[in-house]
Amino acid sequence: MANWGESEIESLKLLYIEFNIPSDQIIKDKNILEKFTILLNAELKQNEDFAPKQVADELLKLRKSGKLPRIRK
Repeated sequence: MANWGESEIESLKLLYIEFNIPSDQIIKDKNILEKFTILLNAELKQNEDFAPKQVADELLKLRKSGKLPRIRK
């Protein structure tokens, strides 16, 4: 499993804005979370990939700390 660094978190935030789906929906829908995770891992091009659970946990953490932009649908 990969580890979160500043550049990975910034990439996550940018992809989240581009993806344009609220974090609640991403976290709750297994298929959407899987697609989001695949896109993130492809963008990061690291040796180790993030697991969907890691991505969901980080999205939730960022949202709760107010560091995730609001997306309304």
